[in-house]
Amino acid sequence: MMGSVLPAEALVLKPGLKPQGLSLAEVITSDILHSFLYGRWRNVLGEQLFEEKSSPKTAFTAEVLAQSFSGEVQKLSSLVLPSEVIIAQSSIPGEGLGIFSKTWIKAGTEMGPFTGRVISPEHVDLCKNNNLMWEVFNEDGTVRYFIDASQEDHRSWMTYIKCARNEQEQNLEVVQIGNSIFYKAIE
Repeated sequence: MMGSVLPAEALVLKPGLKPQGLSLAEVITSDILHSFLYGRWRNVLGEQLFEEKSSPKTAFTAEVLAQSFSGEVQKLSSLVLPSEVIIAQSSIPGEGLGIFSKTWIKAGTEMGPFTGRVISPEHVDLCKNNNLMWEVFNEDGTVRYFIDASQEDHRSWMTYIKCARNEQEQNLEVVQIGNSIFYKAIE
């Protein structure tokens, strides 16, 4: 789960400023912007906000963060999220919403199963964007079927987990247990 969200403490206004009538441009400092874009949990002085064992408080709910996405609030309101994660805008340009951990998730923790519509291999459209789809394999390594979460009525919170762009960002792996797909925390 990559990216970052801002801790509530990062949004402390300067003394004397009243939040009424201020635009976001007047409230968001360069430090807050840097924190959001580059995944650093820092306050306006650049100090670490929390130690490894504590969990940061986030300043936004899924509804607040999703307001800029047309119709996205209604779609997200039916999602049931584990208490350890939130859904928020990815810090990666063009990636949209993603899942982010609010607390440390122990290596080996399995999350799932990934839900969606079951599609047989012969019904997969290879010309279509299939990035919300996972294969389920038979014991001999052949594809048994695909689980497709591209239709909104088949989505769960796991649909919004983004793939890592490189090895350094990777903190989950995809595992098949029986005929189901799970994500497993690796760090």
